[in-house]
Amino acid sequence: MEMEEQALNLFNKSILPVNDTAVTLGDKMLIMDSLASPLAHSEAQSVPGRFPMKLSMPHLLIVESGEVGLNVNFHDSVVKAGCCALIGANAMLERVAVSDDARVILMLFSCSMTTMQQQDQPVVTWKLHGEHMTMLKQVYGMMRTIMLNNAFARNREESIASCLNLMGSIIGQAGNSNPDAKPSRQDEIVARFLQCVHENYREHRDVGFYAAQMGLSLKYMSHVIYEKTGRHPTKWIKDYVILEAKTMLRSGRYSIQQIADELHFPNQSFFGKYFKEAVGVSPKKWK
Repeated sequence: MEMEEQALNLFNKSILPVNDTAVTLGDKMLIMDSLASPLAHSEAQSVPGRFPMKLSMPHLLIVESGEVGLNVNFHDSVVKAGCCALIGANAMLERVAVSDDARVILMLFSCSMTTMQQQDQPVVTWKLHGEHMTMLKQVYGMMRTIMLNNAFARNREESIASCLNLMGSIIGQAGNSNPDAKPSRQDEIVARFLQCVHENYREHRDVGFYAAQMGLSLKYMSHVIYEKTGRHPTKWIKDYVILEAKTMLRSGRYSIQQIADELHFPNQSFFGKYFKEAVGVSPKKWK
């Protein structure tokens, strides 16, 4: 398979449309950058119907200049110049906004290739010192050489995995030199709630289920979630369900009945009513 075809196969898994720097390793990895010229804002929005999307592979985003705004699992975050972010597999991406001066490195890779995978949070961001950014760019350059040079054909995947783990060590060093403040108990409750929703929203839409899972009273949990996020827990749960439904509808691989079954609705009619109340149109019209 030609390199261009491999890039196209990974296209729909990437948070940004691939550009002419894209290099792939079969269906296990794609790397690309905009270091030579900024990634124009219009490029991130150039594919009609691109969002929402559910990621199937972890992404590592390194921002040298400018900034990239993300909405992941209904939470807005901004990766600024001199920072990097690791976005987990199965995260739901609703939109991306790229500044006109953004120079970035983007990598998406199979979970089997590296231990560099964050826990608990869909997005983890690190502030990099100058030397960390320099080292990450150097390792990225090595990876491009390994992926393009036939001299590495025999042990290409192992060499790339070593580079990824080296990147993880560099990022870990950056994290140790920039320790985050210890999260408050309320922050921990929000993180636990969102993780619990992420793991259970297909089967459970009752807020009481999540309070019970967390060992909290429904009243207290609801108060904390609303106080810290400005959204009631029912809104978070509904947003997860609706974004998953939109992702499945957009894929074209599922019928409305199949989506209702996958999301554990009692029947297609009940799902259609739930969807229309949230979106304003029926699943069929939205599709």
